[in-house]
Amino acid sequence: MRRRLFCLTMSGVVQIAAITGAAAADMVVKAPPLPAAVASWTGGFVGVSVGAGFSQKTFINNFAPFGDVGGTDATPNPEGWLGGLRVGYNYQLNWLVLGVEGDFSWSGAHTTFSCFPLLAPQTCSAAPEWTAALAGRIGVVVGPALLYAKGGPAWAHDTYTDIAGATAPIIANPGVLFVGHETTPGWTVGGGIEYPFLPNWAVRLEYDYMNFQDQSVGFNGVNGGFFTELIKQNMQMVTVGVDYAFGAPAVAPVPYLTKAPTSTGDSGSGAHITAFSGLDVSRLSLDAWGGALIAPWQDIDTSGARVWIFAGGGGYKYYSAGTAFRGIYESGDILAGYGFEGDNYSINLLGGLNAINDMVTPYDPDNPVQGTEGGFKVRADAYTTPTPQTMTYGEAEYSTAFQTYYLNQKIGYDITNGNDVYLGPQATLFGDQRFHQWRIGAHLSNLQIDKVEIDISAGYADDSVVGRGAYSTVEVSRDF
Repeated sequence: MRRRLFCLTMSGVVQIAAITGAAAADMVVKAPPLPAAVASWTGGFVGVSVGAGFSQKTFINNFAPFGDVGGTDATPNPEGWLGGLRVGYNYQLNWLVLGVEGDFSWSGAHTTFSCFPLLAPQTCSAAPEWTAALAGRIGVVVGPALLYAKGGPAWAHDTYTDIAGATAPIIANPGVLFVGHETTPGWTVGGGIEYPFLPNWAVRLEYDYMNFQDQSVGFNGVNGGFFTELIKQNMQMVTVGVDYAFGAPAVAPVPYLTKAPTSTGDSGSGAHITAFSGLDVSRLSLDAWGGALIAPWQDIDTSGARVWIFAGGGGYKYYSAGTAFRGIYESGDILAGYGFEGDNYSINLLGGLNAINDMVTPYDPDNPVQGTEGGFKVRADAYTTPTPQTMTYGEAEYSTAFQTYYLNQKIGYDITNGNDVYLGPQATLFGDQRFHQWRIGAHLSNLQIDKVEIDISAGYADDSVVGRGAYSTVEVSRDF
């Protein structure tokens, strides 16, 4: 039987500025997958979504009594969960789909930060409470999937607070709480992919960028005081969701996952080890890794015990308070668990030990991720081929060492008409006690040179420490 391996980017190992170290995952397909039904996209739909939001705000003084009009008072970056509802309508013209949708999302994004340095000490908070948008959509049907772009007007509602410390100047009203509320208009652009998995039901992965008008926000004090602040803001969101369509249902698709034959016979690949290595370059960081997924008793195409061995390291640079910090890190995993192999799926569940060593020069007293820390790590990954032309891959990791986490999702379409080379979007979210980063990009997976598989990915990255930039990753793997 034929197997496909995808060595995916990061294993959630720590670093301070921009990116984690990397890992890979054994992704097996034991037989050509069964076809799914193709649905019509015409009709109304409703849906729900969950995800993460990342807001960037700039506070600029526009209140003359405080002086330094036009000066920057703070640059907070609220982030947190999102949950929303949407309703819309699509109309399909052959391979082209036109539509409109309205959505509303509640936000748990929040941050507390120091503000107004000329009147210090002061503590402020910013909480984007909800967003709404009315967007037009245009999409292209690719097999059973829909790739789309969207854009239109948007709105955001935020709540802000400010309280000055006891030693602040009297003009700052020490100890008095000031609160501001504002609903701000703006615009949004975004895009994503939808895939039907049952009659009338589709799953979607989406990225949205929102930019809002500069707004003078009034802060009201509980003692009757008042001041204003000019606030600039944008927001980026990564969400996954499920839609229900009211159009004519498609023929029921075959089961998404199908069980592999129980007989091992000559159906396995005979390989017991998948070795992998990779290199990742992003803004101010370089990471490399290698490791192996081992099936100690059965071949790697058969359900059974799994052992995961991983080692990674790299270098990075970041700036804080005008000082340049350089770091070198190493990380290692020893995990064990079980792999489930089917006709069109591979799932690995693993747990074990993880150790991270991170050295920063000069020492950064504000950085909690320094030195050596060991912890318990869990990892899960799942690869499926729901149709002969499509694949999905997702992985999740968490380590108690520096509270490191990593989430990744790939969706691909076979661009070679049967040679299983996949092109599609990729979304990643990871971080630790020091930083958080999200990525949106594209991947080209399963390039084959002799017995070596090569995966390439690249795109846009937004890091809470080093800011925005690009990333690129090359990964190779081979079975033994």
